[in-house]
Amino acid sequence: MIAPVIHICGWPGSGKRTIALHLRDRIGARLIDNHLILNPASALFGRGTAERSRLREELRAVMYRAAEFLPVDTPLILTDALASSDAGTNLIEPTKALAAARGARLWPVILEISHEENRRRLCDPARDGTGKLVDAAILDDLRQTHSLLRLPGAWDLDVTHLDASEAAARIADHVGL
Repeated sequence: MIAPVIHICGWPGSGKRTIALHLRDRIGARLIDNHLILNPASALFGRGTAERSRLREELRAVMYRAAEFLPVDTPLILTDALASSDAGTNLIEPTKALAAARGARLWPVILEISHEENRRRLCDPARDGTGKLVDAAILDDLRQTHSLLRLPGAWDLDVTHLDASEAAARIADHVGL
């Protein structure tokens, strides 16, 4: 059986990584969390710079090429915070190509969360020093000026009142694992 590629997209602070970790353990998957790619690029270059974007894409390409060689029965989970803009659409292409290269179905999952709960989670002191966004003003601007990328067939999961384990269980049920 060819295992799926599950793409979890949500706002910063929505719980993508935490949910993905629970899902990984539940279904025996491999996880490429977006911070595996973002943090090295951010360590060297500032937010919004061409250098950071270029390194981010190079790191993504290396990780995704390696993921093509995982056993086909190993589920793969990817996390991201992509906007439905031209840039966001272009950034999803490597994910689509990875699923195609593995012969796997791509399951897009959108984490919905109330703005209030999103701000609360974003400001959790546990995020400090992780390379994750902790500035609520930036989150507010992102949510006001962008919308999340929705691939055809995307499944919306409202995580406002769910803990990470329950969200992971619902995703596993949704994809049949």
